[in-house]
Amino acid sequence: KVEQTLHQNEGSFGGQVKRIADRGSAIKVLDKPHLDLTSKMGQGLLALLSAMAEDERERIVKRANEGRAVAKRAGRKMGRPSALSEHQIGRARERLAAGEICRAIALDKGVSKSTISRLQRGQGS
Repeated sequence: KVEQTLHQNEGSFGGQVKRIADRGSAIKVLDKPHLDLTSKMGQGLLALLSAMAEDERERIVKRANEGRAVAKRAGRKMGRPSALSEHQIGRARERLAAGEICRAIALDKGVSKSTISRLQRGQGS
């Protein structure tokens, strides 16, 4: 569990251990003697595990960013899919231009009023 905590919260666990130590207390993991944070060996192991977790997190971020860049170059649209098709967006804009209110169009299209309002403000696709 301690290894998972280190991996998920790369810097925070080491910082918490330091704050506890600064207050004159110590952490001893009873079921993992190799993680006895009261000894120099345990503190060294904690530093090693923290460094490994940070390195892994950096690699995950790098791979995710590379994947997003490849998807964008391939023309993939990022983010949540549109609630309306291009045709529906065009029709909704025509109805807005004709003076129809957002709420009526939204009810007809089965979307929220906010979706139609974004089209009216020019923020929708």
